[in-house]
Amino acid sequence: MVVAWAIVLRSGAHEYRPRDPGFFTWRLIGINLGAGVISFVVGNILYFQALTHGGLGITIGGVQGGSVLGGILLGIVLLREWPTRGQAAGAALIVAGLVSIAIARTSSVDELWWLGLIFAGSAGTTYALANVASRYVQARRPLIFVVLSGSTLGGAIPLSAIVLARLASGETLAVDVPSVLTVLAAGCANAVALTALALALRHAPIASVNTINSSSIVFSFIASVFVFGESGSTPMVLGIVLVTIGIVVAQVRRRPPAAPRAAPHAAGAGSTT
Repeated sequence: MVVAWAIVLRSGAHEYRPRDPGFFTWRLIGINLGAGVISFVVGNILYFQALTHGGLGITIGGVQGGSVLGGILLGIVLLREWPTRGQAAGAALIVAGLVSIAIARTSSVDELWWLGLIFAGSAGTTYALANVASRYVQARRPLIFVVLSGSTLGGAIPLSAIVLARLASGETLAVDVPSVLTVLAAGCANAVALTALALALRHAPIASVNTINSSSIVFSFIASVFVFGESGSTPMVLGIVLVTIGIVVAQVRRRPPAAPRAAPHAAGAGSTT
């Protein structure tokens, strides 16, 4: 957010000046702010509720599955982007892989695990909806940092209001230096990820972006093995393989049929005697 706004302000912030010829229009600004609220506020609240009730495995599977399927459905309804056969098949493989991963990573969850799954799927759908909004805005004004500045502001204002309201009610929010540094580092990494995602949404369909984005769970598994020393079970490895195959299948595009070659004219055709 800070970097995006610094770049926008340095360039004069013409997109936010109503009387400027480069004004973003109130409609696009509203959609962009709404995308931030949906993703950073609604989506994240649902995500943490899913972690509470369903555990990490169910949450990851539900969020990614909801993002892929929600992205395809929203792309059809809102953007008229129909998935190809490969994208549909890839999405099915990804969902099957995520289910296998969820089973592998869920050894003990509370009795309301199904509620966690609902929260996770809903969170994934909200993320997909925010992606649709971002693609809609960029299709009309492809200005990456303006889009990021608006969406992050849309999330920062409600979140700041929630924190201030909790402090005003007398609630104590305890933090320590290591936690703050960890969150700041995660925020920097997230900023890079958001920029890459916004750029991807400018150039690729929603279904393609969401299927590729599901590869994050593969990298999570790799990090858990090589960084944290966890061992992968058979369902986990099977799920990773299915997700990887699904991503590849979803990105394979059929080549358009070659144009027929014109038949060579017969020698002497069209000549007169």
